[in-house]
Amino acid sequence: MIRKELLVLLRDRASLITLFVSPMLFITVMSLALSNSFDTLGSAPKMSISIVDQDGGAAARNVAKALKSSDELDVTTGLKSDAADKRVRDGKDSFAVVIPAGFEKEVESGRKPHFSFVVDPSSSRQVVDPLQAAIRSAVLTVTSSTRTAVSLEKQRAAERDPVRRAELKKQIDKIDETWSGVTSTSTFPKGMTGVKYPSVYQQNVPGYTVMYVFFIVTVMAGSIMVERREGTFRRLLSAPVPRWQLLLGKVLPYLFVAVAQVGVLMAFGKLVFGMDLGVHPLALVPITVALGCCAVALGLLLASFAKSESQVNGMGTIVILVLAALGGCMVPGVFMPEFMRNIAEFTPHGKALNAFQEVMVKGADLGTVLPASGFLLGLAALFFVLAVPRFRFVK
Repeated sequence: MIRKELLVLLRDRASLITLFVSPMLFITVMSLALSNSFDTLGSAPKMSISIVDQDGGAAARNVAKALKSSDELDVTTGLKSDAADKRVRDGKDSFAVVIPAGFEKEVESGRKPHFSFVVDPSSSRQVVDPLQAAIRSAVLTVTSSTRTAVSLEKQRAAERDPVRRAELKKQIDKIDETWSGVTSTSTFPKGMTGVKYPSVYQQNVPGYTVMYVFFIVTVMAGSIMVERREGTFRRLLSAPVPRWQLLLGKVLPYLFVAVAQVGVLMAFGKLVFGMDLGVHPLALVPITVALGCCAVALGLLLASFAKSESQVNGMGTIVILVLAALGGCMVPGVFMPEFMRNIAEFTPHGKALNAFQEVMVKGADLGTVLPASGFLLGLAALFFVLAVPRFRFVK
């Protein structure tokens, strides 16, 4: 009896894939996605930032030099303000450091020098805030050296002119008293209206919504397998109804469910947690519809290739979990290695999640999310084209 059950299980490839291959793939993807969080100092990938030098003085150049020498930063210099804004807005840089005109004079006069950050609102505060603190410390060190040089020069001048010694001593003391650090402010790129830092709900609600929408893949494919096995399709084919209408009648209800699922979960996040849906919440509609089309088309593709319900469950689980991990639904993209962030851009999960967050966090409007919606509809069309030639109504 034991031998028989083992042989049956060994012949069931779908179950073996679910039990062994699926967890190995999931472990691999999640380990790669979280590798940055466990990297030792110096081994983590660099954070990309840019520097806008509007002053051009020695202190500003020394600040840029100090930041470029950091092992934690990948620094782009020589940019104008608009170019740096665009890099941050496009997600190429986590933030830009803007050194304003008059920075050198503030350093030499004993006033607290001021500079500003232009921040990507979708960047994780847990990552950006410590880096900004480190940059403030670096600026503090550089400006301290500049002030020390100025003070020493004044002291040497005082030694040559004893009459001015007392006066210069008072000025140096004033510098020491008034200078206790640097000041900085953070702003968002120009053109972003109604923008604020994302809350935990603006990461988790759309992330898990996208992931769970794709669970309709196994539900839909499983239903097709049952109707194929029980002969429901065979009986329907005897009616004077075109096959494309039968197929459309099978797909559309699941599309409605997927769209309703997104609506319910977003409303849940709004009503229960007070999640902000952004300045243009209607821009979420085309993303939602395109996401639903992509999910049901993938379900049809799975039903076209699978030969049993166990294969549907096995393959569907792998596809759903791996794509969710790759797309940033489980781990925010900022914590993932760069190569995985690049992969996420070409997954339906990553594209949909980024589009949702563009609207909810960055204040994007309808025109901004149309490319992402088009990408999802393109994937849906591809899945449909691959599925239809292989689809069988009967075994």
